[in-house]
Amino acid sequence: MSEKIFDELQKLYDNSKVGALVQEICEYYATRVGYEDSSYEEEIEPHETVEAVYLLFCLQSREQILDEFALVRKKYPTLYEPVSGFHNTLLVNMDYLGLENACAIKIAGYAKDTTEKEVLSHVESTARSSENLSEGLDKFYSWLHTRSR
Repeated sequence: MSEKIFDELQKLYDNSKVGALVQEICEYYATRVGYEDSSYEEEIEPHETVEAVYLLFCLQSREQILDEFALVRKKYPTLYEPVSGFHNTLLVNMDYLGLENACAIKIAGYAKDTTEKEVLSHVESTARSSENLSEGLDKFYSWLHTRSR
């Protein structure tokens, strides 16, 4: 990971206008850039599943999340570069139900004996019952790990 990205990550963590979920997403994409040997693929979940989970949680508070990404784009351009594709996906899908369903299908395909409806229901319930989306994300992953192949 470059010094510039590391510096911007540190500044991002100190910025109270950017929530923990967007910070985590930025870190995830920024640190993936530093892997030259594809060793990031040894993570617990495949990249497609992680991105789908992030998108579903971002959709729970889409306008706020888009505002936070706009701030990242403006203040932290080097850090924004690796996450720009993710942000654009969230931004251009005005019909978020199609995006939501596509993400649920990816996650259900990863999780054993799980339907898209169960995925969406669990995302919604963990997001609503948590203090913030990042906490909800942690609860969702705990549930997902019990269903992983």
